[in-house]
Amino acid sequence: MRATTPVAPPPARPRRRMTLQRFVGGPWPWLIPAIGMLALFRAYPMLHQAYLSLTDMRTATIGQSRFVGLDNYRFIFTDPGFLGSLWFTVMFTVGSVGFSFVVGFALALLLNRPLRGRSVYRTAILTSWVISSLIVGYMWQMLLNESSAGVVNGMLRNLGLPAVAWFSDPAIARISVIIVDIWRSSAYIMVFMLGGLQTIPRELVEAAMIDGASAWQRLRHIVLPLLSGLITVALIFTTIATFNVYELIVSLTGGGPARATMTVGYQMFRTAFGGGEVQGLGLLGRGAAMAMVMFLITFTFTVLYLRVGYFRGGKRA
Repeated sequence: MRATTPVAPPPARPRRRMTLQRFVGGPWPWLIPAIGMLALFRAYPMLHQAYLSLTDMRTATIGQSRFVGLDNYRFIFTDPGFLGSLWFTVMFTVGSVGFSFVVGFALALLLNRPLRGRSVYRTAILTSWVISSLIVGYMWQMLLNESSAGVVNGMLRNLGLPAVAWFSDPAIARISVIIVDIWRSSAYIMVFMLGGLQTIPRELVEAAMIDGASAWQRLRHIVLPLLSGLITVALIFTTIATFNVYELIVSLTGGGPARATMTVGYQMFRTAFGGGEVQGLGLLGRGAAMAMVMFLITFTFTVLYLRVGYFRGGKRA
């Protein structure tokens, strides 16, 4: 019987060298530039803004700010003007996003069908989102003008109907702003949903039709579950954009009448950079506190959307 010579095991590599090789061979070297850019342009400004919200910094004395702790937060949460703008912004966001989703999803379902000239319809509807919010506001201000130059009121008069105080009545002004934002945001929702509808396998829908499923049953049990992730992303983006609305309010109502359409974004800008109630003094610290409140609210909305959309969708799958 021939004796076997034992083979010596290969020398163990230093653990530090193996870790370095795994790091270099993995995805991290490619992610470091992107992480660095995010830290520079996202994380640092956010942290700096959080620090500014704890100071009394003003535009006139930027280099002479003092640390005041939570005084700015105490002031804004006891200020009737800020609380009123916050309440309107929340109601504006809920109403606009809800109706925008319904209208946009309905348009996507309609334009996903074989219609003649549907490319023209898609382009025409998408134009409302491509146009700048500032231009949209000025355009609708001309359409809803309460003078004789107003297009909508002129049509109402020709029909023998009374003119509507679109911007001078506080309640109607709030509704007018929401309608204009729905007109604009529904196109954005339509693009999201239309792209998702075109990815659904046609075989699933045809099989459900053969089994006798109605249109509502196909929508509920096939379309909506398959689009749950996309719906979540669309709602997150639309909610953030709607809650932070600024240009539309500036060009459409200017926050009036009597602050009825004042949003938190517009209130934050006026507080931080002067004008109106702050007698031209830019209160950057107080404006930063308002911006942090806006961030926390939109972050809460995002977490709720992810919780309802992605996580529950994953459990159903």
